[in-house]
Amino acid sequence: MTDTADFARLSQNWLYWSELGQLSNLSVSTSCADCTILFSSNDYSVHLRDDGSWWVVDTVNDRRQRQNDTAKFSNYGLAEKYLIWVWGSTARSVVRAPILGPKLYAQGFASGIAAIPISEGTYELRSLEGRAVLMEPYATIFSHLMRTPEDEIERILRTDLN
Repeated sequence: MTDTADFARLSQNWLYWSELGQLSNLSVSTSCADCTILFSSNDYSVHLRDDGSWWVVDTVNDRRQRQNDTAKFSNYGLAEKYLIWVWGSTARSVVRAPILGPKLYAQGFASGIAAIPISEGTYELRSLEGRAVLMEPYATIFSHLMRTPEDEIERILRTDLN
């Protein structure tokens, strides 16, 4: 990978949204044997790894079942935006704040973003900002966020919190 990763913002977002979403035993580690950085809790974890071509997201659910390659990004900035959105959206649902994803999904893919189907329900999104490989409905929703700065995504997520 040619881009460098500063995990400070993403780590802060993990702690903020996970606490709001009532997850417990939160931690962030760059000492994980199989990823670049691990965001963990008792109920959910994210392994973010740099495989040399992509930033890849692997998730672990509350039953400790790992799902590899749930999302892939051509640069760290896109991975950061995606994870902030997912964590923030999940926490918003826990506190019963208005859900934001369906409005974006209803608009279809964002204009200016190429959405190439690569398998049933999975798309590669392409833009000047980079590429992302995501399953639906995340692909459609994220197409609207690819060009949105991180601070704007954070502002949107913090709006109307109870």
